[in-house]
Amino acid sequence: MEHTNTENTYKIFVIEDNRTEGMLLKLTLTERENIDLVIFPDGKSMLERLHENPVIVIADLILPDMEGIDLIRQVRAFNENIRIIVVSAQRSIELIAELQAEGIYNYLVKSEACLHYLHHVIEDLLIIIQHKKKVVKE
Repeated sequence: MEHTNTENTYKIFVIEDNRTEGMLLKLTLTERENIDLVIFPDGKSMLERLHENPVIVIADLILPDMEGIDLIRQVRAFNENIRIIVVSAQRSIELIAELQAEGIYNYLVKSEACLHYLHHVIEDLLIIIQHKKKVVKE
C-alpha cells in the first residue's frame, strides 16, 4: 500500500491524550519543514484517518479509549510499512519485548531527554524512508 505523502512531505500521526505533552511533541517535531504532523486525542480518531497512510505513527500505550498494543496491531494490519514509535512511561522489559515482536520501529521511555531523542529518531527514520524511495525509483 502506497503512502499518500507528497514527494517531500511526510505525514506523521501522533496519539497523545495529554494536551501539554501533545504540544511539546508538536513543537519538537515541526522544527523540520517537510513534516505534516497530525495529533489525535485517542486511538479511535486516529484509526478513522489511517487511510491517509502516514509514514510514521507515534503512540502512547495508555490511551483513553483502547489499549496501545491493540492500536499497534490495527495499524500493522492496515499497512505493515507504517513505522510505529511508542513513547510511554511503561518500563516493563516483557512489554517492550512484546511490542518489538509486534514490529514497532522504536520504543522510548517518557523522560526529559525523550523529546530530544525522538527528534533524532524521526530524523534518522526519514533518511531511511527517503533512501528507500530513491532505491524503488531506480
